[in-house]
Amino acid sequence: MTSTNIARLQPRARMAIVTLAGDLHAYVIRERMLRDHGIHVAIVASDRFAGAGGTSWFTEASRPSTLPTEDGDRLDVAELDLVWWRRCHGRPAVPDSVADPAMRKLVVKDNRAALRGTLLAGFRGTWISDPSATERAQNKLLQLTVAREQGLTVPNTLVSSDPEAVRAFVDDHGGTVVAKTLTGLLGTSLEAGRVSLDSLAQDDEVALAATIYQEEVPGTDHLRAMVFGEDVHTARIRSRELDWRLANDQQVEPVATDTGLAVKLRAVTRALGLRMGVFDLKVRPDGHPVFLEVNPQGQFLFVEGMSDMPLSQAFCRFVADELAVSRV
Repeated sequence: MTSTNIARLQPRARMAIVTLAGDLHAYVIRERMLRDHGIHVAIVASDRFAGAGGTSWFTEASRPSTLPTEDGDRLDVAELDLVWWRRCHGRPAVPDSVADPAMRKLVVKDNRAALRGTLLAGFRGTWISDPSATERAQNKLLQLTVAREQGLTVPNTLVSSDPEAVRAFVDDHGGTVVAKTLTGLLGTSLEAGRVSLDSLAQDDEVALAATIYQEEVPGTDHLRAMVFGEDVHTARIRSRELDWRLANDQQVEPVATDTGLAVKLRAVTRALGLRMGVFDLKVRPDGHPVFLEVNPQGQFLFVEGMSDMPLSQAFCRFVADELAVSRV
């Protein structure tokens, strides 16, 4: 490596955020980590590797393995103490000069493999959270199973593409249930919606793809619980809409987290192999919370903006604690 490239590695970043270009969460946390804790943070834009250069991995342990940062520098992964594995499945930019569709797909796949492989091979610090655990924890069937095993109430749920099984489930629940996708679609907001028996008459439509069918949890109060290590921060989101994410009537306010609920949320986070998780629950009219899902890398800044909860400060404190442990 030339002296110029060595200089570009300074100041040494103790933490890297692997995310998508333009991620507000990454910018806010980078600024606050430096201001509040004096820790330099590098941002690695996982969707901007094509044409960026800067990725190098060697079998020779004496030579540094590097990744390109969003700022155009090179990051020595061996010097990192912590990686926040935040967003890694966006729509990657590929230069227009690569016209062949198959080649464009290959560029994307090879860059993703190089990013993940360089970190897995050369990084020895703390993950928030481990990439394999993060990917595994995104599966909705696993989430519901783990949540139930850890004592949380979950809605009666069927995941199926069997028309007869689906119609029988809907009939058992009064003729109307909530339908959701299993994975969602990049760049498209797919809200949960009510479906009735009448809308499930066509076998070929129901059989097209497995879908989540759930009993509807009544009520207008939702909980957004952010688990950062052992700390749990909860906001109540009040909305009359079934899916508050696309509503325009949200009222967001911080609430104290019930001790028993906090214990269960931490247990689910640990059981999924995560260091953080953002939980969505709905509160029944009797006050009992029902687990809906957990996002291993969910958004929390919008909650801070709508409620004045100091979540970015809390997250950075959590990260600083993780860094302190990683150095022991």
